[in-house]
Amino acid sequence: MGVNYRAGERKDSEKLAELINDASDGVVEYLFHNLVPGMTPIQVVAYNLENENYPHSYRNAIVAAEEPDVIGMAISYPSSYHKITDEMRRFFPADRLEHFSHFYSSRIENSWFIDALCVVESHRGRGIGEKLISLSKEMAILNGYNALSLIVFADNALAIPVYERTGFEVVQQVELRGNDFIKHEDGCLLMKYEIST
Repeated sequence: MGVNYRAGERKDSEKLAELINDASDGVVEYLFHNLVPGMTPIQVVAYNLENENYPHSYRNAIVAAEEPDVIGMAISYPSSYHKITDEMRRFFPADRLEHFSHFYSSRIENSWFIDALCVVESHRGRGIGEKLISLSKEMAILNGYNALSLIVFADNALAIPVYERTGFEVVQQVELRGNDFIKHEDGCLLMKYEIST
C-alpha cells in the first residue's frame, strides 16, 4: 500500500500533536508544561488543533498516511501569523514567551510559513518529507504566495539537507537558548524558498 497524502481531519488531531511535539524537540514541552491542570502538553496542542484555533488547526495540515496510520504531516500558514499574539500573552507565562522573543519576531514577510514538519522515524528516507514540502509549495501558490519559509534548529543534521535539496536557503540565524527542555545550544536558522512561477 502506498502513501496517501490528504488534508488533515479533526480525527488526526492527537497524532498531529504527537508529531508537532516530536518536530519541536522540546519546544512544546517547554511552552506548555504544567499550564493546564490534568492535561499533558500534547493533549493541550491536540485540543487546540481539534478546535480549529487558527492558524494552529488540523485544517492547516497536510497528512501523509498509510491508512489507518498517520506517518507524517506538515502544518503551514501565512507567515504573518508567526508572532506572539495577545492571546499567547494571556495564556503563556511571560518568561516563557520572552525566551522565544527572537524566534517569534523572525519571519520572511509575505511568505507561506511551514510551522511544523515531521515524519515518523520508521518511515523516514522514503521521500515523504520532500513530498510534504512540495505539497506545502502548492498550498502557498494556491493562497497567492511566492515564497515558503521555515525555522529549523541549526544543529538538525537530518532536516537541513532535506530543506536544502528542496531549494531552501538560509536567510538568518535565530537566537534561541537551550534549557532543561530544549537540548540545542546553537539556536535556529530561518530558511526561505523562492517559488518560481
